[in-house]
Amino acid sequence: MNRDSLINSFKSEVKKSDQLTFPICVDSFTNLWQYEFGSLDDLPSEIDDIIAYRAIELGLMEMDE
Repeated sequence: MNRDSLINSFKSEVKKSDQLTFPICVDSFTNLWQYEFGSLDDLPSEIDDIIAYRAIELGLMEMDE
């Protein structure tokens, strides 16, 4: 699987997620990433930003001030 394709798919799924499905979406993505690329070491920082932003939007995490 292509990295860009996987990231774009993740972005799309995250946008559709809610408080219940968000953690499942993130787990699914990280499991697939590890399977495809061997580890999470090369995970783009963009993914961290997407996860944090959506978690804040859903009220699952508070923004640091």
